[in-house]
Amino acid sequence: MQIKNSKQIRAKINCFTLSIALFFYSLSIVQAEDWIYKVRKGDNLWNLAVDHLIDTSYAERVQKLNAITDPWHLLSGSNIRIPSQWVRHYPAIVRVQNLQGNAQIVDDGAKQPHQLKVGDMVMPGDTVITDEGSTLVLDFLDDSTIMLGENSRLKIDKLMILENTGMSESQLNLLKGRLETQVAPSKGTARQFQIKTPVAVTSVRGTDYRVSAEKGDLSKTEVVGGKVAVKGNSSDKKIMLPVGFGTIAEKGKALLPPIKLLPAPDISEIPKPFVQVPIRFSLPALKNRHGYRVQIAKTEFFKDILFNKKIYSSTIKGPDLADGDYHIRIRGFDARELEGYSAQDKITINAKPESPFLVLPKQGEGILLEDPVVFNWSRQKDVSHYHLQVSNRQDFSELLFDAEKIDANELAMTKTMAKGKYFWRIAAIDQDGDGPFSDAQMFRRIMPAPELEAPEITDNMLTFRFRNGLPGQTYHFQMAEEERFNKLLADERNDKPEFIIPRPSQGGEYFIRIRTIDADGFAGPFAVPQSIDVPYDFSWLLTLLPLLVLIAL
Repeated sequence: MQIKNSKQIRAKINCFTLSIALFFYSLSIVQAEDWIYKVRKGDNLWNLAVDHLIDTSYAERVQKLNAITDPWHLLSGSNIRIPSQWVRHYPAIVRVQNLQGNAQIVDDGAKQPHQLKVGDMVMPGDTVITDEGSTLVLDFLDDSTIMLGENSRLKIDKLMILENTGMSESQLNLLKGRLETQVAPSKGTARQFQIKTPVAVTSVRGTDYRVSAEKGDLSKTEVVGGKVAVKGNSSDKKIMLPVGFGTIAEKGKALLPPIKLLPAPDISEIPKPFVQVPIRFSLPALKNRHGYRVQIAKTEFFKDILFNKKIYSSTIKGPDLADGDYHIRIRGFDARELEGYSAQDKITINAKPESPFLVLPKQGEGILLEDPVVFNWSRQKDVSHYHLQVSNRQDFSELLFDAEKIDANELAMTKTMAKGKYFWRIAAIDQDGDGPFSDAQMFRRIMPAPELEAPEITDNMLTFRFRNGLPGQTYHFQMAEEERFNKLLADERNDKPEFIIPRPSQGGEYFIRIRTIDADGFAGPFAVPQSIDVPYDFSWLLTLLPLLVLIAL
């Protein structure tokens, strides 16, 4: 029976027909140009025709094609070649397995498109259209798929199951955009397609490849598994693309000879896990690459793709995804924008709840050994408690303090901590578990500034001495007329435990303070200011003594 259009197909498909289709699709799929039948004991051409062919009259054609002398007695184990168009076939269907964004379908014979959704069936004669930023995955009954990229238009020209053969004929017409064939690795055999574009036709046998139909009457083919035969519409010449090569077809021009595809990029430096969304990371500098295509899916087979974007930079800005495990696939493309081999890895996103903002201790702050360390951070909404970690290593490979359930947003730690650098971070915890830790913040435990001894005062100089500090430390000394040190009389640095400065010309109360500077440049706080009394200098009165004598005479 001849089926005229997809509306008739939809009207006639019933549970029985669908069960038959599922059964035959579960068989191994091979090249649909010729069916090779292996003769079994007792076979003859007439039984073969009854079981498999469109009509029994085709038995004579098979006999002539294979030069069979005795059609009633076939040699068991021998092979008979039968053109696929002579074999009875059923119209097949494909299913929308995944859809990110929006896509429409134009039914065969219909004028207006309507929205597609996951689970919808697509049949021969239908045209599928994807929107900007959208990706559609069509699932065939043998678990093979095609993934249609954004702004694409694909017509299903022919999709047939050849009855009782395990064979199929699939002819797709990519009018615009880009598609990728994806073969289910568990099946061991690749589904077969013939894909047309406005300027080229690709024919494959068990392979994994990509095809595009682009502006300017360009078509690109990239082979990452098996072999692909490509023929441009402007010539009868066909080239065979081996694995790892691509070509470009352009209207009115000969096909480019095979072009070697880029190797898979190094993605070993991708963050693990991602603790912020939208995700952001860097890839190796472009160099011989023109950019990268980044794809993210929930499973390693990429049938449920969530993100599919071409990026002309080595800085990748990804999507805002929920916490969980994902799979990422990245490949570079060259100056011709032929895409190369993909690197694939599993990634984890743990960005919720967001980490609190660290308040105290501030970055680089010095805290005296005699003082407790008070940690303070911002309070988060819908958070049950907080997780605080302290380490003397920036990578937190060793923990000095690890408090997993802190109810408040502040904690005073009295644990003894020696002089040195420390790092702290906070994570918030909600009903779904720990969120990511904040960026670490460094603080120091420091010794107090040295105490100044009573100054040595001479007629012209003031000398201040103090206890020597740690190796590599230097000292910063200041002297002022008032306690706020707004007007400095002295501001000096020294690597020795003493300062010698000119004696002020006026006597009275003055203020001094000192602090230490570590070898790495960290300046500790000034010690509490001290006051000193500088005696008034009355030596100038001696110059008036002769005058006083004359007055007395």
